[in-house]
Amino acid sequence: MNALRSLGKLVWGGDEGPEQFKLTSGVLYEERAGAKVGRKCVYKDAELCIRKTSAAHQYQLVVVRALEEGEDLSDSLDDERSFLIGVELKFAPTTFESNPGFKWKDSGDSVVYEFIADEGVNQATRDAFAMAVARCAWERKSRRAYTESDAGEIQQLMEQAEDEELERLLDSVKLDDADLEAAVGDVSPAQLPKTVDPEAAAASAAPVVPPQWELPAEPAEMADGEVIVSTLGELYLFDARTGEFVQVAKEAALTVVKTDTYTYHMNVASNERSFASQQIEPNMNAVFNHDHGSLIWNYFDQGRAYSFSLVAADEKHYEALHQGMTRAAYETLNQESWNKANVSSQDYILDAYEEDVDMLPEPEGWESDEEQAAGSDSEAESDSEGEDEIDQIFRKEPVPSGVKTGREEADSSESESEESESESESDAESASESEAGSDAAPSDGSAKNSKLAVGYKHGRSFVVRGSRIGVFRHTDSDDDIVFDTTINRVDDTRGREFTPSTMMLHEQDSALVLQDAQRPNELYRMDLEYGKVVEEWKVHEDVPTVAVAPNTKYSQMTGDKTLVGLSHNMLYRIDPRLGGDNLIVQSEQQAYTTKSHFTTAAATDSGAVAVGSAKGEIRLFDRLGVRAKTVLPALGEPILGIDVTSDGRYVVATCKTYLLLIDTKLPGDAAGRTGFQKAFPQAQKPAPKRLQLKPEHVVYMGAPIAFTPAKFNQAPDGQGAEKTIVTSTGPFVITWNLRRVLGTGRGDAYHIKQYQDVVVADNFRFGQDRSIVVTLPNDVQSVKRSQLAKPTRESLMIRPSGGIVNAPY
Repeated sequence: MNALRSLGKLVWGGDEGPEQFKLTSGVLYEERAGAKVGRKCVYKDAELCIRKTSAAHQYQLVVVRALEEGEDLSDSLDDERSFLIGVELKFAPTTFESNPGFKWKDSGDSVVYEFIADEGVNQATRDAFAMAVARCAWERKSRRAYTESDAGEIQQLMEQAEDEELERLLDSVKLDDADLEAAVGDVSPAQLPKTVDPEAAAASAAPVVPPQWELPAEPAEMADGEVIVSTLGELYLFDARTGEFVQVAKEAALTVVKTDTYTYHMNVASNERSFASQQIEPNMNAVFNHDHGSLIWNYFDQGRAYSFSLVAADEKHYEALHQGMTRAAYETLNQESWNKANVSSQDYILDAYEEDVDMLPEPEGWESDEEQAAGSDSEAESDSEGEDEIDQIFRKEPVPSGVKTGREEADSSESESEESESESESDAESASESEAGSDAAPSDGSAKNSKLAVGYKHGRSFVVRGSRIGVFRHTDSDDDIVFDTTINRVDDTRGREFTPSTMMLHEQDSALVLQDAQRPNELYRMDLEYGKVVEEWKVHEDVPTVAVAPNTKYSQMTGDKTLVGLSHNMLYRIDPRLGGDNLIVQSEQQAYTTKSHFTTAAATDSGAVAVGSAKGEIRLFDRLGVRAKTVLPALGEPILGIDVTSDGRYVVATCKTYLLLIDTKLPGDAAGRTGFQKAFPQAQKPAPKRLQLKPEHVVYMGAPIAFTPAKFNQAPDGQGAEKTIVTSTGPFVITWNLRRVLGTGRGDAYHIKQYQDVVVADNFRFGQDRSIVVTLPNDVQSVKRSQLAKPTRESLMIRPSGGIVNAPY
């Protein structure tokens, strides 16, 4: 009775009222008997709570949809579902794809609802919520306050319950006072005192070990060398069948050893057995969490992916582990001593390797009316999600070059017409190839799609396929993408055929700037009206260009002739109007005497430039021709791509296994300046946020991560701030909601969609984030962002093209 009264005080008698007792995050499904689609997702992000009505002894179970970014309550008429709590609701626990939740039946309709809680909602919170619902049902039935009940009356309710699931629920939920109070705060079960009987305590004394075949084989030998750090803690292994970490050793030692100069290995073992011995490198996908005192990482053995977690014995062990592993990773990747980095750089790097790093608050005035409208559109689109997804995935027959395009129309006559058109295109292309003669590149027959450029004008996008460029048209009616035409052969001005290694739209989308990897000192201008290269730009005979970028974020929309160029150690302005063999503007170049190994660049709307390097450094320039205002330390992994918001506030840098999100705003600066305009104080470098996939999700995906360059959505002409990031790895397209990352500090809150083939390039359609252009080796598709969902075991399992799930479990 003490537990019941404690719960009553929390739910009914507290100052905050009953709505403070809730499950804060989950997915709502409905199942209708006899419906064509049996199971339907109603809200993909929602919370479940209890609400007291104006009638005595009456409570409602309420599911409230979480608002999309930029959306307010007036944008949707369907933002919550409510149900009167009573025995007839048949409220009971359930699971879906190994994820726990609750189900109930709407008394006014033959519909069963399921609320599947997110991973962050712990068992204590779920149990306490179930108890609260049960007491609401008792109060309605008895017409008395629950505090007037005794154990016999509660037992009588259980016996009279019409549904066995409800009876089992009321009988099985056992919580003491401390559990109930902690559940309201959503505290981890590991932090809660438990009251158990002696038999249960004895049963739980030994670790829960999964079947032996689930554990990786014991290493043949453990790495030997100088011990850098050794940490004790509890060892867990991710069980892909249940979707939970299970304890495999009550006490295990994680030891970092130096096996060679700048080479480190990690050994994990208990007194009973050895679990892992692996080199410390990026594919480990390591995630530190200070709040839990834990390290989670991936381990690959005999073609299978595993995810281990070590929960350090105490904070001292955790700090030693965090610093030792970070040092080892830094020295491995940078090939230099950790002690060479100054204190502020070491703090920056340590922050980057930790999951729960606080960032500065999001900017004021984030939302705009246009963003709200966009959010509303996005939500409305999700209503027809299933139908649209089928349209997007199943494509028409490919055009002869192998570029699959278009959309399968419902009208069969229209489909036949499209096939005929495809055949005629095939004939025309064959004739064209015949005329080209022996100069045709022999690799074209087996060429795959490789580069993507999304246009702002005329709704066109361009895809490189060998020495050809496919042109695709966006449709406004349904945000689809269809094939338009092919530029059959890319030649330079001397008739030499080549495959573009770089492609950038230029001069109001009237031209493409191309580069041939075999001739890095030259660029080519293709006139899109004629579909051929009309100018050859000799940038500089001694300066090979490794990357180009627009002068400003949206200079693509202007007639600007110049562009930004990047060599391995030099940043410069290229002006084709100079003519001759040197197109570099001498007053707007900045060279570094040391090998900087620059790899990629991106510009803000004002022309400030962010530059990434193969060493992992990020430089922020306020303009060309001067040294960088800010240099952010290298974590060690090469920067493969970089993008920046229009105002320069946020930079996203792509490494192989994670994205690095950096807030460039100077802390405490009254003028609101960024690191582009003024150097960060030595002791106040920004706290970077790593955006990465959870190691346990990598277990399902079955392969190491290899991200494509991440991009913000574009927001030109004052259409609001950028709010979404897109990238891909393997066959998965992934998005992060920028506001959610900034608001929660979590880098693992992402949405995902799997394709049947590897994604080679992706970007948002210009000027919005509702649609994403996805380039596969032999296909180009458009997907609505609303079709990406929170990752689950089913959505992450790799599916071969035949449709059979390659499931290791």
